Amino acid sequence: MKHLLVFLFLFITLAGESFSQRWTRERHHLYLGLGGSGFMGELGGADQVGTQGMRDFDFAAVKPAGALGYRYMLMENLGLKANLTFGYVSGDDKNTDEAFRNNRNIHFRSPILELSPQLQFTFYSMQKQGARYTRLTGVRGRGDINISAHFFAGIAAFYFNPQGYFEPGSYNGSIEPEFLPSAGWYNLRPLRTEGQGFFPTRSKYLPVAFAIPFGIGAILQINRDISIGFEYGFRKTFTDYIDDVSTTYVDPAIFSEMFTDPAKIALAEYFANPTLNNLSENVTSPGQQRGNPYNADAYMFSFITVYYKLPQVRRPYGVPRF
Repeated sequence: MKHLLVFLFLFITLAGESFSQRWTRERHHLYLGLGGSGFMGELGGADQVGTQGMRDFDFAAVKPAGALGYRYMLMENLGLKANLTFGYVSGDDKNTDEAFRNNRNIHFRSPILELSPQLQFTFYSMQKQGARYTRLTGVRGRGDINISAHFFAGIAAFYFNPQGYFEPGSYNGSIEPEFLPSAGWYNLRPLRTEGQGFFPTRSKYLPVAFAIPFGIGAILQINRDISIGFEYGFRKTFTDYIDDVSTTYVDPAIFSEMFTDPAKIALAEYFANPTLNNLSENVTSPGQQRGNPYNADAYMFSFITVYYKLPQVRRPYGVPRF
């Protein structure tokens, strides 16, 4: 009897240790996310004065997005992820009925290419053993359920390139019609629509900026190798020019001093101030508010996620584990 008790104690101890260390054999995962992106900036938004908060979110501007990454489990509940994310963000004053924003009539679109290392912390996990199943041919085991929820946060570098659509029929500037560019999408950063680089107090902005990504997610393990879930992440950025709007209107005459190409002058004049002029007062003259320089832009991603556990490479006998 004594020997039986010792055997049972050793068996339970070793089995528990083996189970608790299972995660060390499942450290490496590939990550795929498909979903949408959203933008929080000066353009578009709800039918109210802009706040750049969640209640000002413009659902009409949601665009598709995707992510690909790799996760390495540092601990049982802590993983390190490296993500490459791509999506489009956009905003359009035509989407809001707030009088001043609608009259401003500015729009944009921009790709977002983001590279981000993140820490993923699992704060909740539920493991439930289901009934043993044997009806499927060649499949034996238990229908276990494994659900977890996590926070994540990190740092990101991202590329952006705001663009606007030029409509020659809507142009009302200083350039003769025969010199106007054709209709289409044009990059806004080279046009310096707020006099960046012309005024000493307004520097040209770069197409690369930094952000702090953070959010929450949930994961359901389908089998030993595949898990699916949902993830929402917000990006607090350190630029106010994702939408090419930040400060005040400028005198359109400066564009003739900045550029020599008449087509470029026309584009700069048009995108700097495409106002509808449908208000009784002139609110888009030089020096008046065009954007809000005190709040940086933000964007977000929502993904349906898939994690795939990479097969463990068997070590030759005697080679230490790292």
